Amino acid sequence: MAQTLAKRGMSVTGLRDTVILYAPQYETMAKELAKELNIMPADALLCTRDLSTCPSDEGEAGGSCAVFWDTFPSSSGERDPNVKVLHTALVGKHVVLLLSQDDTTAAFAQLSLLLWLQRFLVPDAEKEHADAKWKNTVTEGAFTVQCVASLHIVIPWYRYCQMERTSRWTRTNDEKKPWDNKQAAGAWLDIPTAQMYASLISADPPPLPVPTETEKTKPPPLPPKHLLLLDIHDDLKPSMHDPKGRPVIEHVLSNSGKWANPKKPYELATGTGTFFASVFSSFLASQYKQMVKDIANVFIIFPDEGAFRRFETMVLKCLDGIAVDHVLYIEKSRTGTATSQVDILFYMEKGEKKQREKLPANAQVLIPDDFTNSGGTLFGAGTIVRKHAEGDMSVSAFVTHFVAKYERSVVDKFVAKLYSEDGKSDLDHFFTSDSVACSVAWLNEEVAKRAEPKRVTIVSAAPVVASWLRETANTTAAAPIS
Repeated sequence: MAQTLAKRGMSVTGLRDTVILYAPQYETMAKELAKELNIMPADALLCTRDLSTCPSDEGEAGGSCAVFWDTFPSSSGERDPNVKVLHTALVGKHVVLLLSQDDTTAAFAQLSLLLWLQRFLVPDAEKEHADAKWKNTVTEGAFTVQCVASLHIVIPWYRYCQMERTSRWTRTNDEKKPWDNKQAAGAWLDIPTAQMYASLISADPPPLPVPTETEKTKPPPLPPKHLLLLDIHDDLKPSMHDPKGRPVIEHVLSNSGKWANPKKPYELATGTGTFFASVFSSFLASQYKQMVKDIANVFIIFPDEGAFRRFETMVLKCLDGIAVDHVLYIEKSRTGTATSQVDILFYMEKGEKKQREKLPANAQVLIPDDFTNSGGTLFGAGTIVRKHAEGDMSVSAFVTHFVAKYERSVVDKFVAKLYSEDGKSDLDHFFTSDSVACSVAWLNEEVAKRAEPKRVTIVSAAPVVASWLRETANTTAAAPIS
């Protein structure tokens, strides 16, 4: 029985039954989201690592701590999750759960919380059970089973999207290129992690260890759960199995029958679908559009054909009046794990592939992509673009997900290249969202060390998430999608 937020009485304009939980990395995004939804901080109980910021309320809903991400020490130096949850702040609440995937050490703890919120055991508050360290509560039926009212799970950066297909691979003797996927009889196969993780988050919580179910210990119906992914990196090319070109993982999520998302065809023009929304679309339609002085001088140039396929329609919709030969792409070839870019600008006109030789003086160029691991492709595209320039131009880049290999050193090198000492960086400005928390935090720290003018702008994903929550709250869907 899936009830939407609207049917359970939730308003996204700031009621006490709305709770935002987040992985600690997303504290800034959570606060911005609460502001977008007009939720007062006292009403949105947030997560923390530091108990010193939490009031000692002992079961009273209030303050800023609903989940404490504690850990057990171990001899290996790794730390296993020992998560504490203020259950009285969550029972019957509509929970917005922001999951971070920039730190895989927290992956199991976050998955555990996702499952636990849907069905959890609450021991009876009696001294005899406390004295026995709560060991007999299950065998004696001294508990109730509770859950949240609904779950809205937001994964701003879906880390496992990079492997959405299975290829055949063979080993080579080349140390620089040890794998080759061009041999038809390759014996090694990829595990498509995009689908595997989609299956994991779709799973029902485990049944409780109840020997004999009574009216008191009977679990309530599972709460409806909704999922949002931002600018998913997936293959949207139409195929014989999917003429509409939907993201691959949509099949896994929809066919699981576990999600209450209203069914929505995937739209290339907006980057939206049953489980999807786009920060890039929002950026184009708002911030970037305001920066456009003359649409005739604007060129959107994608660093590879995959990004062009995903976003060409979106650019044409958001930037009204832009010519088709101003929306271009650079071809990228891939052999095994090695890639290279071709020094040619292509565009599509009435289904025909064409080349553009020159870009006019005073061109305003944006190089967009969904994510970057190091920035190499973006800077490479910037180099190619400037080779085609007939005069001075401005060249900016946008990625929704600034992954930067999840390494501080990669972020440092990116910023150093952007702020090159000779003033000849191939990129004049860089825009990215706050979806990958660790990389963006390092990015901000490095940029703060540099002199003005600032060459980096962080685009908040909170307005996009808030818009999706409002839309979902107003849906009238009555059952999970099957």
